[in-house]
Amino acid sequence: MSGETGKARLIADGVHWLGGCLTANAQGREVHYHVSAYLVVGTKASILVDTGDPAHLPLVLGQLGAALAGRPLDYIFPTHPEIPHAGNLPGLLGRYPSALVVGDVRDYQLHFPEHEDRFVRRAAGECIDLGGRKFRFVPAFIRDLENTLWGYDSGAGMLFVSDGFSYIHDVPAPEEDEEPVHLPGQCRLLSGEMPAPPTVEQAAYGTGRALYWTKFVDVSTAFQGIRDTLDAFPTRLVGPAHGNVIDDVEGMLKTSLAAHQRVYEGRSSV
Repeated sequence: MSGETGKARLIADGVHWLGGCLTANAQGREVHYHVSAYLVVGTKASILVDTGDPAHLPLVLGQLGAALAGRPLDYIFPTHPEIPHAGNLPGLLGRYPSALVVGDVRDYQLHFPEHEDRFVRRAAGECIDLGGRKFRFVPAFIRDLENTLWGYDSGAGMLFVSDGFSYIHDVPAPEEDEEPVHLPGQCRLLSGEMPAPPTVEQAAYGTGRALYWTKFVDVSTAFQGIRDTLDAFPTRLVGPAHGNVIDDVEGMLKTSLAAHQRVYEGRSSV
């Protein structure tokens, strides 16, 4: 069921935060969790990062139409072929017949054979000139699937991290629903606009469930890759698919690393 919905939020010049939240009932309490997509618009072209959940297809199409204001959608970049990230491809490709699907699309023809001619493979390090800004494909240092990629927009200094840097806002008690959640009223806030910054416990809770492999892998080396990427590409905002947009990049980097270490060392309840 859809949670809080509405218009896309313009979070930086040329960057719109789309999608919505899904809701669940936890011991009589309504809880929400993000399924986000992001539209980046340059003077020549536009790109949609992730597609949102299929439950939100009408919402996403409406948000896109308003944000594009009559312009075409040129590129769609699903960060990996999983339902919250690529599930709306058929609807989007039907609405925007000239749009191309870009990224590590090595197996997308198996999921969507009718659109095989619209898949264009792009590797980490490659760029698309959107006009006045460049969109760069970046290695996914924390990933769900093998062909996950991240992205970076030079215009806003924003890093799009798919399932990386996700966190919840309320760690449920053991008897409560175990979905990653946040409370109503928090669906379109930057991390710095939340009542309190995310804690290590909140990040560890979500990490250990969404990325089960992190219980068995020390990701310290991966975080050095993230640090190197942030040094190479000045980043003011981080856009996860499942969580508030992060405007305290340094603080969240420390929190996320500590959360991964806690999950790996088995000191959390995940």
